[in-house]
Amino acid sequence: MNLPAVALIVYRRPQLARALVASLASSRPEVLWVIADGPRSYHEADLCRQTREAVEAAVSWPCQVKRVYADENLGLRKRVETGLDALFTQEPEAVILEEDCHPTADFLPFCAEMIGRYRENPKMAGIAGNCFLPRSATLSSSYFYSRFLHIWGWATWSRVWREYDRAKWAWPSEGITRYFPQSRPDEIRYWNLVYSRVASGQIDTWDYRWTSHLWSRGLCAVVPGENLVCNHGFGATATNTRDEDVEVGIERELPLRPPYVGPGSIQANERLDRMIFENHFLRTEGKKNLWGRLAAGLCKQLSWVSRQ
Repeated sequence: MNLPAVALIVYRRPQLARALVASLASSRPEVLWVIADGPRSYHEADLCRQTREAVEAAVSWPCQVKRVYADENLGLRKRVETGLDALFTQEPEAVILEEDCHPTADFLPFCAEMIGRYRENPKMAGIAGNCFLPRSATLSSSYFYSRFLHIWGWATWSRVWREYDRAKWAWPSEGITRYFPQSRPDEIRYWNLVYSRVASGQIDTWDYRWTSHLWSRGLCAVVPGENLVCNHGFGATATNTRDEDVEVGIERELPLRPPYVGPGSIQANERLDRMIFENHFLRTEGKKNLWGRLAAGLCKQLSWVSRQ
C-alpha cells in the first residue's frame, strides 16, 4: 500500500500530539509533515516546544520528517493556510490531521485508496474521515458523496488546494441558495448566520472559508460509511471548541475494510447530507444555544445576588 504524505498540525498539547503519532504507527507513513504554530505568550513557549519534541520523539518507524515551524504565533487560520501552502508546493496529495484528531487503523488505508481512485476526477474535493450519519441511515455502499468535506482528519490533492484564493473569499449576497437553491429554511438560517459571522470577522477560522470555496466550485467529497477519526480535543485547552460534549452526531464507529464499494454517479447525496445536517450541525448548534441560555441565566442570577 502506497500511503500519501501525512501532515500533522500541532500547537501546544504534547500529550495529544504524542498520541496522534502513536495512532499512525500501524500504517507507518513514509513522509510526515509537522506544521506547528508559535506561542502566543511567554507562558506558552514551553508547551509549544514540548509538543514539537513529543511529535518527533514518538515517530518509531523509518520516516522522513519535514518541519514547518513558526517562531511566532500566526493564529489558527493563518497557520493552517500557510502550512498547507508549504505542504502542497512539494506534495501532490496528502492526509491532514490536527493534534486532537486521532484516526483508527482503517483511516489511512481508506484515504490512500480513495486518493488513487479519484486523483484525476475534477468533481472531487477530497476525502473525509468523519461520518456524522445516524446509525439508522441506510447505505448500499462503503462510502458516499457529500457536500461536506469534514476536516477532523481529511485528505485532498494539491490541485484542489491551490485553487483556493483566500484573498478573494466572499460570501454571496444570496447566501446559501447561491450554491444550493433547494435549501430548506432551517439550512438557510443556519448557514447564512454562520457565514455572516465569518464575513464580519466574528468567526476567524479557515475551515468555513475553505468549505464555501468548495461549494462555489460545485465539488463534493468522499465520506466513509463509518466514522474513522475521533476528536479528543474538546475542553478547556482547546483554541475554539471548549465544550467537552460538543462532538455530537457520531454514532457509526465500526471497521471499514476493503474492498470499498462506491456509490453511483458523482454527486452529493441530498438525502444523506440532510441527515448529516440534522444529526450533527443542528444538534451541535442546539447544544451550544442551550448552554448559552443556561450560562446567561446563571450570570443574571449571580448579578442579582451580588446586588443584594
